[in-house]
Amino acid sequence: MTKLSTLIFLKTMSKLRIEVTKFAAVGFLNLILTFAIFSILLKIFNIGYLAALCATWVFGIVFSYTLNFVWVFTPEARLKFNYYFLKFCFSCLISFIINLTILHYSVERFELDPLFVQALLFPLLAILNFLTSKFWSLRSKKCEVCA
Repeated sequence: MTKLSTLIFLKTMSKLRIEVTKFAAVGFLNLILTFAIFSILLKIFNIGYLAALCATWVFGIVFSYTLNFVWVFTPEARLKFNYYFLKFCFSCLISFIINLTILHYSVERFELDPLFVQALLFPLLAILNFLTSKFWSLRSKKCEVCA
């Protein structure tokens, strides 16, 4: 490796580390907010758990899209709810379906504890969500690492 390629590699890895850290922070904040909203809808407003989950899921997608767009990946200078948002929603839906399918199959077929299965799935889904956001749904047109 030349000195220039080494410097480019180190800069890219530093940027990736920052993006991963910010993405994790957004995910953690999203978890806290959506759990609080879900709890309030369920316990204070007596909304059914499925309706509360749907409302929370929609809030979570809009919230995480906004922060990931403006703070983590910044594919454009201004926040836009256009094809980036549609792709982000689609990738979230795919992640949710994968989660639901594996969770259901593991619990029903192998009688595993749902909390145990979800705990195992969480880091894998977080990696999937990061990769789909970085390299597809929120990919910058000028992405240096994507090509």
